[in-house]
Amino acid sequence: MKYLFLFAHPDDETIACAGTIKQLTNQGDEVILISATDGNGGEVHASAAEDVQRLGSLGALRRRELKKVSELLKIAELRILDYVDGEITNSQVWGKMTADFIDLIDQYKPDFVVTYDHTGWYFHLDHVAVSIAATTAFRQSSHRPKGLLLSFVKSVGSKWKYVFPEEFPVTHTVNALPVKEIKIQAIQAHASQLNSVTMLSTIEKLQKGEKSDELYQLVFATKEGQELLAKHAVFKQVNE
Repeated sequence: MKYLFLFAHPDDETIACAGTIKQLTNQGDEVILISATDGNGGEVHASAAEDVQRLGSLGALRRRELKKVSELLKIAELRILDYVDGEITNSQVWGKMTADFIDLIDQYKPDFVVTYDHTGWYFHLDHVAVSIAATTAFRQSSHRPKGLLLSFVKSVGSKWKYVFPEEFPVTHTVNALPVKEIKIQAIQAHASQLNSVTMLSTIEKLQKGEKSDELYQLVFATKEGQELLAKHAVFKQVNE
């Protein structure tokens, strides 16, 4: 099967989905990864300052890091689009970005599309933008994928309790522990971003062998898509 992952920045795919991606490619599935930006607007870990200076920009370094991760995870094709980190506009979301994502879905003809949940994990506006454009493109593309999965980075404990419930609507999980060493390597490959608390805590949990599920909500599936996920070797349905 073929999976299209749509994210905003290099490292998003690793934090939320590296275990999923690696297990999919291990079983022979094809994964295409799209990053809308090169992450040039992110913060830089002090240890990466010399690399940024040598390469001329943080974006160039993060492109190199993402290429290394894509090779590590055996991603079939990686594409980084030309949107500007931190400057994605409303008109782009409903215009060019949605059109670009429609073209990508029609070009690659994936069985499943994966993107952020509509909160953008923590209301990061670039993440929200990609989530909106991806779900809109999913509905409007000529090719009809079998399913759309939204990615979460946690299942409970929203600080936005007046907007969202305490528990997020996770329907499927992927256990990252079988490929924990690869996920740790992928996180560490995003060296310019290792000041992220989420990255460091994820590495610690994986090293300790603690439960480290990757979380998804299935928001649409054809009958065939439902049947495929019901017996899927990687995605496990959450018991209600």
